[in-house]
Amino acid sequence: MKISSLTLPKDRCLRMPNDDTVLILPSVLGVFDGATAPQKRMPGGPSSGLLASRAASQAVAGLALDHDLIRLPPVNIFAAISARIRAASQLEGTEDKPSTTMALAILGQDEVRFVVVGDSSVRVNGTRLIQRKKPIDDVSTQSRLAVHSILSQRHPDPDEVEKLSRYVCFEGYDAALQQGILSASETGRICDMLVARFANLTDPEILSGFLDWGIRSQFMLANRTDHPMGFPTLNCDETSLVDIIDLRLPLADLTSVELFTDGYFQTPDAVSIAAWEQSFALSEAEDFHKLHRFANVKGSTSREFADDRSVIVVDSINGIKAA
Repeated sequence: MKISSLTLPKDRCLRMPNDDTVLILPSVLGVFDGATAPQKRMPGGPSSGLLASRAASQAVAGLALDHDLIRLPPVNIFAAISARIRAASQLEGTEDKPSTTMALAILGQDEVRFVVVGDSSVRVNGTRLIQRKKPIDDVSTQSRLAVHSILSQRHPDPDEVEKLSRYVCFEGYDAALQQGILSASETGRICDMLVARFANLTDPEILSGFLDWGIRSQFMLANRTDHPMGFPTLNCDETSLVDIIDLRLPLADLTSVELFTDGYFQTPDAVSIAAWEQSFALSEAEDFHKLHRFANVKGSTSREFADDRSVIVVDSINGIKAA
């Protein structure tokens, strides 16, 4: 079994720490993508995203040492992770609700188990994707595209446009109005467009309320099975089992396994770290601001890539062999 990995922060100069955590053990591999709000990095300590992704990886490592992880029910795995994140949050004294996504590959004697929560992903045999996307991100992405289109006509500096667009989408339209970034007619027009576009997702009142409060209010929808815009995540609370992935594939059918976070906007044709990085470079060149083919909640700037990125590549011409 050959294992390669790479994890990089969004900061182009590598000065700011990465919110992703990579876990590599003989019997379990994982990538964890922590969510950190703008301006929410704790002075002298880890960001809330790094706190969550690191705690989650530590919990999984502990489970792998003490339990038969390939047979452990998902609710037990998630409960251990939530307890570890909760303890880490209390230790740091943060009032935030740190959260993280996760993609795991657990190697057994005859099968590999994949457990995925959130939008971190798995690819097997260089072709088959195992992933879940959450609809609430589609709403935020389309909101950012509309806001970016308006602001790009006002500000010549692309970095300033990106900064303001992120602010509006994160803090919400109410804040954009208070700060004079957008007018009431502009936010109303965008809201009407999004309500029509996502009519099958939720009621107009719910969607417009989310847009007014912004992504900063998204934590209230985490693990909400009773809400049309709810989504599963790993945080201090009980993890929703809706839209998670718990899949087993025969070991004999696998030639490669790749685990990656959503900082990669497309998958490569080949199975290697170099191929993933080449694919990333191509996506940056084609859609730097993430407005077109790779439309996203965030775009790249002169100082930062759109997101942190991490990938683990497991490849062997003789197949993957469990330790």
